[in-house]
Amino acid sequence: MGTTGDLIQYGLRGGDRRSAACRAAILALAPLAPAVLQAESPLLEVDQMTFVASRGAANELVLRATHARFDTKEERVYLEEVHVIVEHGRTAGHFEIRCDEGELDIATNDFEARGNVRGSTEGNREFTAPWVSYDHEAGMLFTNAPVMIYEDAITYRGGGFQYFVRERRFRLLGGASLVQEP
Repeated sequence: MGTTGDLIQYGLRGGDRRSAACRAAILALAPLAPAVLQAESPLLEVDQMTFVASRGAANELVLRATHARFDTKEERVYLEEVHVIVEHGRTAGHFEIRCDEGELDIATNDFEARGNVRGSTEGNREFTAPWVSYDHEAGMLFTNAPVMIYEDAITYRGGGFQYFVRERRFRLLGGASLVQEP
């Protein structure tokens, strides 16, 4: 079930206005999906979604998903086949993630990626993990699940990591070890 329309884009600006802007965007979609969005249903299903959160002229978070389910009461979006790019401008780092599914909190822009998570951070560092979370306010990407980190020709295994996006600082957690290829 879902709409068959073109790519849908949300541009939300300002911290306190995010929730109101999200509700306005969802209500604006109601005519596009009358069979999907019903008065008694808090859910809105969207295919081929793009979500953009920006501050000033810069996009801080760009999220694309092949399918999204908005819970309009909880202001959460449940996503399938996700691609996320987070950039904090020239003075801070960035990261990119692809995963099977994810969850976005519209009010905070916090994001959790799950299933076949693979990504990259500043400095061409790549990682794989079962899940990672992004705390937007703290500017931190993290997991305490087993991870593989690929940097240049070196591979590390660890029990998790923290990536402080604004400081471009990466920390491997939980018994980090170097993986040697035969």
